[in-house]
Amino acid sequence: MELTLKKVAEITGAELAGDENFVIKHICDLAEPRPDGICYLSRIENLTVPPDFAAGALIVPQAAKDKELPLKTNFLYAQNPEWAFTLLVQYWDAQTPKHTPGIHPTAVISPSAKLGENVSVGAYSVIEDDVTVGDNTVIFPQVYIGKRTQVGQNCILYPQVVVREDCVLKNHVILQPGAKIGNDGFGFIFHEGRHHKIPQIGNVIIEDDVEIQANSCVDRAKLAHTVVGANTKVDNLVQIAHNVKVGQSCIMCSQVGIAGTTTLGNGVIAAGQVGIIGHLHIGNGVQIAAQSGVTCDIPDGVPYFGTPAKPMKEMLRILAVQGKLPEIYKELKLIKKAVEK
Repeated sequence: MELTLKKVAEITGAELAGDENFVIKHICDLAEPRPDGICYLSRIENLTVPPDFAAGALIVPQAAKDKELPLKTNFLYAQNPEWAFTLLVQYWDAQTPKHTPGIHPTAVISPSAKLGENVSVGAYSVIEDDVTVGDNTVIFPQVYIGKRTQVGQNCILYPQVVVREDCVLKNHVILQPGAKIGNDGFGFIFHEGRHHKIPQIGNVIIEDDVEIQANSCVDRAKLAHTVVGANTKVDNLVQIAHNVKVGQSCIMCSQVGIAGTTTLGNGVIAAGQVGIIGHLHIGNGVQIAAQSGVTCDIPDGVPYFGTPAKPMKEMLRILAVQGKLPEIYKELKLIKKAVEK
């Protein structure tokens, strides 16, 4: 892969100050620059550069245009260097094939399945009866797609993904290796001394532009739908239980667990190891700090923290007092002795 800086400027929308014919061969981390590579720098405040720093080009903030930077390289000035660099990485990544096009001869595809144009299916994948797959979707090896499932256009299903029967993946959905969609919800009824399984006959709907990363699970609904809203991003090892409704553009970090029938609004951020009990409503724009245990509804826009989770400001005051408890306890003992005398 090679790009001239003129092409890089076109892709990123950045303003080039340097040799437009200079050829970039590598995209680099700032800590590992290369003479024929390109890096980016988000901030120029307190910039220190190693004496051996050598990068072919550097994307920097627009504000750096009028400053003398201690670097000798080609510059590209951008309002948001990280976004400009992301556009470049997206372009670069799209030109780097990760799969073998076409249908592998070992794939098992039902005669009643309908595949769109330019669909790729990898080795030992199974596509069951009455499945539909949209144009340009890539199904890697060892993927299972259950009966009557609908997969949209431009989706990517990486190895060992399972999408069970009757589920719906809309367009531009990415499922990373080992993601499981449509597992049975954890539903049992205790009767006459034994747990009896409640059949989970609903499904899962994954809306447009959702990415679910490795080994995360989204359980099917008991009767209706478990829904993951458009543009939501789900990290590794996340559990979304039956009948949960996740809004648009949410973020769920690793090891988050959401119990059944809870609803999340739009733009919710749940940091690592957050647990949310069932039948709650989490409002729009809520941020929940790492390792919090949520046991109550949360109104729009209020950050929560702790176990049990409370509004952030309240919990910080509680923690400030907790740190002084040994000292307070010692003072109380002295007061008690004085009173008893």
